[in-house]
Amino acid sequence: MAGLILLLVAPVLLVTGYPPMAMASCVETDGGFVAFTAALRHTSDRPDGFKSIGPYGIDTTIIYDNVITNIGGAYNSATGIFTAPVKGVYFFTFTSYSWVKEKDIGVQLMKNSEEVLMVWEWQDAGDNEDYASNSVVLQLKVGDGVYMRLPKTFYIAANKFHNVNTFTGYLLRQM
Repeated sequence: MAGLILLLVAPVLLVTGYPPMAMASCVETDGGFVAFTAALRHTSDRPDGFKSIGPYGIDTTIIYDNVITNIGGAYNSATGIFTAPVKGVYFFTFTSYSWVKEKDIGVQLMKNSEEVLMVWEWQDAGDNEDYASNSVVLQLKVGDGVYMRLPKTFYIAANKFHNVNTFTGYLLRQM
């Protein structure tokens, strides 16, 4: 049975000068909806709920354990890996947060075992809190895996009360 995916993008400022308005586009797929958003949460004894993650001795897959949406069930919260259920064009975005001093911070978006994107910064002594985001459109085959990775020696932070690190993906068009 064919399904429909309705994507809403708002606000969008039109070049014609009209006020911002929502734009929608429908994509018909044989596999139905494919979309997920997950956040990184960790236990913390601090009253503010923050906890530094890393560094590890090896590159480590980030497991976003707080699943907000997982339509189609393609994101695995036990492994942190999104597995493409259908061949198609997908959109992925992530936001990373960190609050350490004099350390490397950043994450990598991986397709199978290859790095696609990376955000990175050296946190100096006077700058100890940053967000970083990036997005990509990928053409995937059935079974391709997309995941976030924390490079060895790098740090990020998580919060048990707030979704400060997120990973999102959805099918734009089935091929």
